[in-house]
Amino acid sequence: RALGRPLVAFSEAMREKDRGLRGFLLTHLYRHTKVNRTRRKARRIVSDLFQCYLAEPECLPDGWRAEAEETNEAAARAQIVTDYIAGMTDSYAMKEHRRLFDLNALSEK
Repeated sequence: RALGRPLVAFSEAMREKDRGLRGFLLTHLYRHTKVNRTRRKARRIVSDLFQCYLAEPECLPDGWRAEAEETNEAAARAQIVTDYIAGMTDSYAMKEHRRLFDLNALSEK
């Protein structure tokens, strides 16, 4: 640490390849249209679930609902909702979103 410069590093040729790979991934993977669409949908699902559970804690499962309803502090309730959503798998979050927001899924439990 006291050296003030990296002790081990890529060669110049490897650094150039690394920059090329990073640029390729940025363009063709991280900013790809399909990835951006999926990311947008995921943000929407999480945002919708958060707003719903925060406004209507009765939509939460029993244990989570009881904890959310016991607090009068908005930040504490928001943290409970955040923790619940953070524990969801992707497929469960999508299923919950359909159950709560899809009019065709009204008959689902």
